[in-house]
Amino acid sequence: MKVPIVFLHGFLGTKRDWDPVISRLQEFECIAIDLPGHGKTPFTKNFLLPDLPKMHLVGYSMGGRLAMQYAEKFEDRVASLTILSAHTGLLSGKEERLAVDEKWAKKLLKSYDIFLDEWYEQPIFGGFKPDFNSRKQHDPKELAKAFLYYSLGNQELLEPKNVRFLVGEKDTKYRNLYPDAIVVPNAAHIVHLENPQFVAGVITDELESSRSI
Repeated sequence: MKVPIVFLHGFLGTKRDWDPVISRLQEFECIAIDLPGHGKTPFTKNFLLPDLPKMHLVGYSMGGRLAMQYAEKFEDRVASLTILSAHTGLLSGKEERLAVDEKWAKKLLKSYDIFLDEWYEQPIFGGFKPDFNSRKQHDPKELAKAFLYYSLGNQELLEPKNVRFLVGEKDTKYRNLYPDAIVVPNAAHIVHLENPQFVAGVITDELESSRSI
């Protein structure tokens, strides 16, 4: 029985964000889900992954943090862990981060269109902007709940084991955080949309390696 790959998108994304990667992994069983507060999934504090005995877990940004949390709690269920542009947690400054995120949440609720423009103007994205039409399908109230609940300011420091970190070549913040990470060329923060072929190749290599063990 093949072990499936489960994909977790980031804040503002949907399961469709993984389509460019999944289309290059046709030999594998791939499962992508909408996270709480995103797409058709209402916000809930009780986040659950598919009930599988074993999975390869791939997560980006907020989804990457959720993937690492899951891997720490259910280590025996995670065959491999691939994390894209995700933070393991803050050693200090959690209150300051929460205050900043609360300001973002207020902007989101006041004008979602303005929020989207300002969010993707942040330097970390390197000028890359995803399809806004898919982003505008969300319910801003549900998004705001998820954004604050999953804020780095509320997250405990994570110490994932046997993990592959991927960071974008143009994402200097995360390259400094993870100097030993796999560098995705021609990409900033949203590496799976900017260079899906490279990301799919890394995942394929990981799964092929796990098969040979």
